[in-house]
Amino acid sequence: MLKFSVEFNYPNSSSKNLILGTLGPRGTSSEEALNYVINQLEAEKISVSVQLFHDFTVLAEALQQNQVNLALVPHAYDKINEFYMEPNFDLGFIFMYPTPVYGLAKRKDTALDFKGCKVVTHPAPLPLLEKLLPNFTNSEEIEVELVDSTSAAAILVKQGLADFAITNEKALQSYDLEFVSTYGTIPMSWSIFYKKFE
Repeated sequence: MLKFSVEFNYPNSSSKNLILGTLGPRGTSSEEALNYVINQLEAEKISVSVQLFHDFTVLAEALQQNQVNLALVPHAYDKINEFYMEPNFDLGFIFMYPTPVYGLAKRKDTALDFKGCKVVTHPAPLPLLEKLLPNFTNSEEIEVELVDSTSAAAILVKQGLADFAITNEKALQSYDLEFVSTYGTIPMSWSIFYKKFE
């Protein structure tokens, strides 16, 4: 595992108290990667608190408004360029950390029936749907809805508002779902951004 050091160019790391933000709600792959970062920072005797946001746009606004000190963003996020190109942001650190296992999940008390079903997913893992449904060829019978996170997808299934979710194992456990098929972990790189100081 890559050694994470607090010496990652964050100008105020000497404050020993950082607020970290990433995508929520509870159970996202981003939160799992953030927990890895927190463990490294706490080993350096730095106090850390966490804020989870429903999308990365709101996270960027929070970083702009100094509501968080650091923003963790996966490179799978399709608009990560908005963090890199924001004149007020700087890149603090890049690291590799795999996601939890991804799969197609349903409620434990529902039957396995794909005909006319609704699948919810964050845009990033949508290409996995074909792999997760290898024997189901009539895609016209599936409605796909995009949501803000893998946890949001799991919540909709938990609430009975969708039949299946492409989600990860952490969200699956958090919202008491079960996998009907799995893909595995996804190697992922992550960026940590901070706001430049005047």
